[in-house]
Amino acid sequence: MAAPRTNSSPLAIVLSGGGGRGAYELGVLKHVLCELVPRLGPEAIPRILCGTSVGAINACCLGALAAAPGMGVEIVIERWEQLRLGDVFRLGWTDIAGVMRWMIGKQTSLGPRSLLDAGPLAELVRTLVPWRALHENVSNGLLRGVTVSATDVESGRTVVFVESDLPTPPQTDPAMEWLSCRLTPRHALASAAIPLVFPTAQIAGRAYSDGGLRQNTPLAPALRLGAGRVMVISLRAKTPERVRRPRQDEEEQAQLSRPLFLFGKLLDALLLDRVESDLNNLRRVNQALLSLQNAGASAALGEENVAFALERAGGGLRPVSDVLLRPSEDLGRLAVEVMLRPAVRARLTGPGGFFMRHLAESSERQSEPSDLLSYLCFDGEYARELIELGQRDARAREEELARFLLGPA
Repeated sequence: MAAPRTNSSPLAIVLSGGGGRGAYELGVLKHVLCELVPRLGPEAIPRILCGTSVGAINACCLGALAAAPGMGVEIVIERWEQLRLGDVFRLGWTDIAGVMRWMIGKQTSLGPRSLLDAGPLAELVRTLVPWRALHENVSNGLLRGVTVSATDVESGRTVVFVESDLPTPPQTDPAMEWLSCRLTPRHALASAAIPLVFPTAQIAGRAYSDGGLRQNTPLAPALRLGAGRVMVISLRAKTPERVRRPRQDEEEQAQLSRPLFLFGKLLDALLLDRVESDLNNLRRVNQALLSLQNAGASAALGEENVAFALERAGGGLRPVSDVLLRPSEDLGRLAVEVMLRPAVRARLTGPGGFFMRHLAESSERQSEPSDLLSYLCFDGEYARELIELGQRDARAREEELARFLLGPA
């Protein structure tokens, strides 16, 4: 396939992490790629895909199917809707002793290395993504690049694995390492290895865990690949401002101190979405560049544009437009609602099913939903709800999205 026409403002899709919540991203992209792109033309086709955790899996899927993006997102959605908790949460009664040995550091060589069995997830990633097509789409110029972010367990640094034919960007951030490679299932699984929930992944003799620990929304990799427009999809609903009460009653304190509730909050804090802060910094840079031009600095440089001059000088500064989409509903509460449906409860068997039922029932009694439940809810019924929500949220902002996709303001 011939390389597409060069776009002076390449569009990047930035996908966040969040376990089972990742189906929401596909709902947004279904509206964009299946409804808006055919109407708006090639300017609206993403050329850069950056993902962390479950967003990394989605990014690799869409990158491999980039030759027909609308059809590609439909294929990925179909597979998500076929998921059952048993596909990922495969824990039998005979595995309980092994899990306990692993948790106290007494595991055997054949014993479990995490709470959940990553075998079904690994098989899903290997079969869902046509990896050869991903490599071809990058080499023929259909994509500028695909990145997958993971956390180096030993150093704690974010490692961005990037497949691109562009020159490797300079290492300017001491907390982030940039590694050029041909992406494989192992890279995607490393990015999605939620601590304790899934085992660490080994790449070239090093252990990696979930990329969301340090970089849940990989905005920086998109900018370093030359994006002129970034569409960011977050998996965290905007939380309303709450009045902080000086004291909590005993019952509320007991609820907030439950181990599973605390573990969910710990995951949520570790995978905290800092995207709004990053986007605010981006917008301040845009405003500074605009102010320079309005002040006549561009005239002093002759025909040379201020932003271009700064970028050529090594600052990497250029105007970048952005749009942020996030759920209009709390995905934790939605997970509780889905898990309590009779059809879903009937599938929750064994210790894994007991664990999920217990999470859902205890969350129903609490004012705060279980974040842990929504991370672990890899179920087709939950996925369908999230996909429909993503489509509704994108459709509600259709005019804004169309203006953004047509080119920079």
